[in-house]
Amino acid sequence: MGKFTLKTVLSVVVSASLGLAYPATEAPTPTAAAVPCTTGAPVVTAGYTINYAPAVPTVVFANGYQPAATWAQEHIVGTYTFGVPPPVESGFAYAQFKCQYYCNNMPGAGSFFVNYADTKVGSYCTCFDDLLQPESFVSNNQTLVGAWNHICAAT
Repeated sequence: MGKFTLKTVLSVVVSASLGLAYPATEAPTPTAAAVPCTTGAPVVTAGYTINYAPAVPTVVFANGYQPAATWAQEHIVGTYTFGVPPPVESGFAYAQFKCQYYCNNMPGAGSFFVNYADTKVGSYCTCFDDLLQPESFVSNNQTLVGAWNHICAAT
């Protein structure tokens, strides 16, 4: 083994003490994004509880409504297709019920929109990272729809 000089020992001690004085920076732990939410109460439709508040357009559209395409493309975080068992009215309520659980598992999802397609496809579920505002809807040729906003947790 070689000899240790005073200079070598001091160099090791200084390096070690600098490492303790200035530890390596750690990457911050990511935090979950806050989910947008609103006030309201859960709604029971055809026996299924939707734990979101209804999002309703300010304008009455004779042929149904949907989120504006530009807004939807900027805020979409997930989509899924759910079957609609007969009868369609209660089957669609079930599809909305299932859509809420799908969107609950999408990071940052604050709202969802469901529209009925047909008996073969069922319904389309779309989750968004922002609330559906009354003015964000446009006319659509589909009258069986549901728009829902996440309800803030009670504090």
